[in-house]
Amino acid sequence: MLPKIKQQLAQCWLDLRSAEGQATLLFAIRLFLILFAYYLMKPVREELVLASGSALVRSYALTGQAAILLMIVPFYSRVIRHVHGDRLFQVVTLFLISNIVLFYVLGQMGLNIGVMFFVWLGIFSVLQVSQFWTLVSDYHGVEKGTRLTSYIAIGGSSGAMIGSMVAKGLYHELGAYGLMIVAMGMLLVAVVMPRSKDQLRDDHHDEQADDTIEHLLGGLKKVVALPYLRWIAASVVMLNLINSTGEFVLADFVVAEKSGEQIGEFYSTFYLFVNIATLLLQAFLVRPLYRWIGVGGTLISLAAINLVMYFSVLAWPVLAWFAIVKVADNSIDYSVANTTKQILFLPLDRFTRYEGMLAVNTFFTRFGDLIQGGLIFLVMSVLAKSTTFLVGVNVSLCLIWLLITFRLSREFQTKTEQLNS
Repeated sequence: MLPKIKQQLAQCWLDLRSAEGQATLLFAIRLFLILFAYYLMKPVREELVLASGSALVRSYALTGQAAILLMIVPFYSRVIRHVHGDRLFQVVTLFLISNIVLFYVLGQMGLNIGVMFFVWLGIFSVLQVSQFWTLVSDYHGVEKGTRLTSYIAIGGSSGAMIGSMVAKGLYHELGAYGLMIVAMGMLLVAVVMPRSKDQLRDDHHDEQADDTIEHLLGGLKKVVALPYLRWIAASVVMLNLINSTGEFVLADFVVAEKSGEQIGEFYSTFYLFVNIATLLLQAFLVRPLYRWIGVGGTLISLAAINLVMYFSVLAWPVLAWFAIVKVADNSIDYSVANTTKQILFLPLDRFTRYEGMLAVNTFFTRFGDLIQGGLIFLVMSVLAKSTTFLVGVNVSLCLIWLLITFRLSREFQTKTEQLNS
């Protein structure tokens, strides 16, 4: 065991000493800052929306996120025709910082911003992280991406964990709005960081003229047109439908047992454990998984693990156990699933990647939430079923997702072989 650890550390040192490795380190630091800021604000959103509403309000707010993203995607498709790379990152981040300032002012005026802030933070996480990974994809091919993407993700996992620790430790002292101020500071540092060197951009993809991004719906049209992107989108929709339905079940359990600041404290502790587990998985499991069973095998294993976990909740549907299951579910999602999703785009040409990643990482990432809103309305309001019934629904959804991952795994292998031929 010890020789293997030394070998992994030596390989890590060699990777990060190269020019590519130094660029990777800058990306890792930037993602660290983004997720540090996000996890400072995440328990804030839970307190603000659940203290003034219910788990159903939270669920419908997720639905609102997807609807708004449907309007944002066409506009964003136009923006990326004229603004690229680090400049795009800076413009988007500064705009989002201005939004936090506005929420801070409105909150200090005594206005109820719970639902608005919840919707906005979901959009923030999708847009900010999406355009970050789109930037990273310009520097990575399939082989390089499989090798170096995990280092960047470790940086993000570290930021998420430390952000959760700070949120938990300072929640009483700073309160919800004080944490917003700290989050703004983290994002400003990310904006002024040195940019990556243009000569390191990966040129293995066929360059196409800018007029390939000519349709108002941009990436949505591209996903509909290409079978491979459709399978990626289907997998992402199922993953987020399962995860967000599980989040509703967790929120319903929490509201039944806690209130007020107890909700914020529960979620700050919950996110801390999620992010500790995420960091451990990202650091010690993701790269070995790719070596042992490949990217496709890793993808299939995600659906299989979710299926087993939700089966276990049917046997013990209580907050104590379900919180543990959701820690595992979310940490696997944020580490293994997220890294794998970014790698799936790498066999594509640059502009197909840009448009496809834009659509999948924004609209389709939240389209699962849109379906989740209708599903929960049907189960809870129309059929008047319990939250345990929703757990059974998630078991069925995991089976469907498992079938999708088998097909997507084959498609990824075919695309990679075509690229290397």
